[in-house]
Amino acid sequence: MFGFLKRLFSSAPAATQPQTTTIALAELESWLRQTRAPVHERFVEQLAATRSRIDQCTSTVREKVQTLQAAELMNPDIPERAKHFMQGNREEYTRRVTHYLDHLQVPAAEQLPSFFSQHQHDAEEFTRGILRPFQILQEFFALETKEITSFLAQIEQELIALKALHEQSRPNAAAALRTDIQSLIIRQQQLHGLEHERTELEKQHHEAEQSLRALNAEEERLLKDATRHSLLGKVTEAHQRVHAHEQKIRDLFANANPVLRKFHRMATRHVKLLERYLRDPVAMLIEDLHLDILEIIVDIQRLLSFDRLQLGEQKEFVLDALTHLNREYLGTWLREYGQLTKAEKDAQRALDQCAAATTLTRIQRLREDTRRNAQLAEQRLAHVRKDLEKIDLAELKTILEERLKEATGQTVLISL
Repeated sequence: MFGFLKRLFSSAPAATQPQTTTIALAELESWLRQTRAPVHERFVEQLAATRSRIDQCTSTVREKVQTLQAAELMNPDIPERAKHFMQGNREEYTRRVTHYLDHLQVPAAEQLPSFFSQHQHDAEEFTRGILRPFQILQEFFALETKEITSFLAQIEQELIALKALHEQSRPNAAAALRTDIQSLIIRQQQLHGLEHERTELEKQHHEAEQSLRALNAEEERLLKDATRHSLLGKVTEAHQRVHAHEQKIRDLFANANPVLRKFHRMATRHVKLLERYLRDPVAMLIEDLHLDILEIIVDIQRLLSFDRLQLGEQKEFVLDALTHLNREYLGTWLREYGQLTKAEKDAQRALDQCAAATTLTRIQRLREDTRRNAQLAEQRLAHVRKDLEKIDLAELKTILEERLKEATGQTVLISL
């Protein structure tokens, strides 16, 4: 019987050359199901036949158990103690056999792996449980127990044969192949997705580079625009006049700096104000709306009149600087400064509002955005290229083809 079953589930005869089949990856799982369908169907038929024979053996064992339970002793004249001993072991033996049969249910093909694993444990436990009662009953009912054992052995042989057929049908290999096919499909989809993304990124990067070249050319043209160039010159001149006007105050306070610092060490009022003038006289003068600095100058001049401040060789520069630090000079400076800064703002506004300047500003902003987008595309492109290097479909395809040949006996060429 085993030879017949082996031939039934075996692949093509050894003398026949393996068939070569080319199959698209998308159709491979369907092909595998069709190829394995006859094997699965034959196994399902054999499973049904095995289950039927086991059921017949089970029914026969139950009948033999009933016969054993009703059997009379060949020698009724044995001691009562021996009878009780025999009866206890007969009940234990029949109980264990009946329990074993009640739990022996051969499942569908999908549940067979767990069934075989559990049955091996149950069979070992059953054998250990009936060994002693069986040995004792040999002295009283040898024929009945041997018949039961014979049919139980037949059941076990059927299960052993069924397990061998199940292993030959390789259901686990089929499941693993389906998983491998799905993995290859997913990797192919990932590859196609990355290749598409790479193409798009390369296109984006190329377009960004072209845009940058065009923007740079337009910027160069606008920078040479006559109107803008003239307005830019006016802004520069206005800025220089403001700077020169500020420098007058800086130079004046620089000359007065020695006496201001000496006075700072003995001052009792406007200390913070004087510190800020020493740090930045232009900024502080603009904020000093009431010209409180003049009160400090008056105090300094009073101390100088009493020779309370020693200036040494710097005295001439200091006195000249203090002479200019008066309300009329500072007020005039502030008015002129306001006019100059207003002229500077007007010139800058005229420059900002000219067509060439506004277009130039827009181009510069657009160029920065384009350059940033180009950099992002280049960075992402580098990552995509690295990911593409990690996907080797050819190797995965070769491994799957080898496993398919091992499982089906056919040489399969996968078309990607």
